[in-house]
Amino acid sequence: MAKTQQPEFHIQIHLRAALGTFFKSQLFLTPPYPVATFTGKTVIVTGANTGLGLEAARHLYRLNAAKVVLAVRTVFKGETAKEDILNSVTARNDPNAIEVWPLDQASTSSTLAFSERARTELSRVDAVVLNAGINTKHFQLVEGYEQVTQVNVLNTFLLALVLLPKLLDTKTRFADSSPHLTIVSSEAHHLTKFEEINTPNLYEKLNEEQAYSQQPRYQVSKLLEVLLTRELVARLKGNPKFDMDPVIINLVNPGLCWSSLIRDDVKPPVLFRVANKLIARTTEQGGRCLVLAAAAPESSHGEFQSDGKNQDVEAWIYTELGGRVQKKVWEQTVPILEARKPGLLSAVGLG
Repeated sequence: MAKTQQPEFHIQIHLRAALGTFFKSQLFLTPPYPVATFTGKTVIVTGANTGLGLEAARHLYRLNAAKVVLAVRTVFKGETAKEDILNSVTARNDPNAIEVWPLDQASTSSTLAFSERARTELSRVDAVVLNAGINTKHFQLVEGYEQVTQVNVLNTFLLALVLLPKLLDTKTRFADSSPHLTIVSSEAHHLTKFEEINTPNLYEKLNEEQAYSQQPRYQVSKLLEVLLTRELVARLKGNPKFDMDPVIINLVNPGLCWSSLIRDDVKPPVLFRVANKLIARTTEQGGRCLVLAAAAPESSHGEFQSDGKNQDVEAWIYTELGGRVQKKVWEQTVPILEARKPGLLSAVGLG
């Protein structure tokens, strides 16, 4: 009898620790109310017309940001969000401080057009909060890739890498700037054994409709965000450009919140609805986490922020196994991004 071939990567998750941290945070901790000033600073928030992105943008306007760019799929909804912010923050009256820009991360051309506009029209970019993401029950290929993977992973990191030089330039030219690149992730990354990594081509596997399921795919997308961010930070280490004028790159977990992440015309799973009712924090409280991460100290560089503090990611990620998984994910993702924007890595000193 032939032996069953062992997987290249045997990932074991430890739910007890992750669940303990999750329930402690949801039941006993409230994210601190942001107080750090953003005076004179320009901040971009993606997915800013609703949910966590809207609440983060509201705080940033309240905290006196010189410019808050609401990056949204639908400009009309973005303008409505802008009016909502202006009407709610009565201590300030500066409508010109909020701009609404179109960005559809399902589209590579839209993602690149947005980044080029930021490069040419904004004199500085002090913080980028990459919050846009989807969680859907419907399988669909977009530009040849499954849509959750396309939006949450591929074009999120395309945008991150394209905007990195602008953040670095801001640090070089403005002494008062401490640029931040914050990627909104989730504790959901703890929940996946990531079996897809054991296939020769990760993204081909993620494109298989029969392998698609809503929550498992969302969990994988959040894990990929963690792995790619950690590998990016590791590869930038030792780069003189970034060592002398560091851009703080971190992840943030807003916790379980009332939000509009799940937008399908169907009810979420029963367990999700019960959890929302019993332990979810408000959208405003979740939005605080995004702002705290965008102003977090240098000790947050490469870390996973939760409730305004660094928090451990899933334990296996710190091991030798995690390093190998992380490297494979990076090596299979980067060629896709380079094809979308040739010279992408060399522009940040990784070519």
